[in-house]
Amino acid sequence: MKNPITAMSSFRAAARPMFLVLLAAGICRYPAGAEPQAGIAPEQQQRLELMKSEGPEGSLTILPVRLAGKPWDRVTEVVGLMLEQKGLRNIELGKTPFAPADTNWESLPAAVGAFVKTNPITTGHALYAEFNGNRQTGLNELRAVVVDQTGAVVWTDRQTAQDAAFKRLGNPEPMTLSVLLAERLSPQLGLNEATAKAAKPGKMAAIMDERSGLPSENERAALPERQKTMKEALPGATLLVYPARIGGKEASVPSAANVVGMLNQAGLCKAIQAEEAMVLKTSLADPNEMKALWNLAREFRGFLQAHPPAADYALYADYAFNPQKPDQGFVHFVVCDRKGQWVIVDMQNSHHPDYQSIGVTSRAHCDDLLVKRLEGYLK
Repeated sequence: MKNPITAMSSFRAAARPMFLVLLAAGICRYPAGAEPQAGIAPEQQQRLELMKSEGPEGSLTILPVRLAGKPWDRVTEVVGLMLEQKGLRNIELGKTPFAPADTNWESLPAAVGAFVKTNPITTGHALYAEFNGNRQTGLNELRAVVVDQTGAVVWTDRQTAQDAAFKRLGNPEPMTLSVLLAERLSPQLGLNEATAKAAKPGKMAAIMDERSGLPSENERAALPERQKTMKEALPGATLLVYPARIGGKEASVPSAANVVGMLNQAGLCKAIQAEEAMVLKTSLADPNEMKALWNLAREFRGFLQAHPPAADYALYADYAFNPQKPDQGFVHFVVCDRKGQWVIVDMQNSHHPDYQSIGVTSRAHCDDLLVKRLEGYLK
């Protein structure tokens, strides 16, 4: 199993899609709301109640989250997105990292308050969080402190491997710790299921969309209706299948022939092999896989708009695989109509059940997965 501290590139690439998967799976509904804090001073309790009363209208600056001792902007953004999804509307991301002088938990809240006094915030409150651990132990502690604009402590929380909520994480990773933090903090901000239902994408969602390379929400919203139209046109509609790009370098004519054969045998559509073995130029250098997928989709759309296909639809796929390691690779594909409009944009990697079910280690496995995914959309 991957050590979460040694897999930061994966976290960077997958933050947005993984968060959506966590939402769909209900993992963002831990029964982990922080218990009422016992023994806090009356003044702090008053500050906490005031923060709760503000609810979605409250404002929060999230100072850079420290992951294994280092500030990580991507983790900070994910925490912000999760709180936005819970209903908090006014979120800012702090630019200046707070570096604790020591690792003593008892002194941390006051140190965060002192930092905010010397580094003023424009919001009503500030959150500082740490996900602690090392290469040997993995992530084994969550610390969080909220102070108000004057630096006065409002809320603190610490979770370790001895705590029930932390134990439910199994093997803690940056994403699951971000979820846990949001779940425990949300009630203290006056957020609940009702505010989450009323939440709308805001600044944090825009940041994550930009990171991921996603097109606008309106562009994405048009895809289900186009898929419905394509499905209704089958099996008579024609699909032009271009040779898949392998490893970002070469076009595989055998792949196109294989996919065409499987689609026609399944009676899904009238598949036709493209004569042109083009290799799109979209780079794979960016570690953000979602961004690479949508850049590929944009390039294929532009190609078809400049070279309209002699078919109702056209398909282009992008493969990467390791013959020895099925967890290293991906299958991306894009289907457009004859106008070049996106119909299907699909990403599969080792995080997805369909990919896992095939155990992709070859070009033929990639072809099998592509056809399986296409059938899922269109049957």
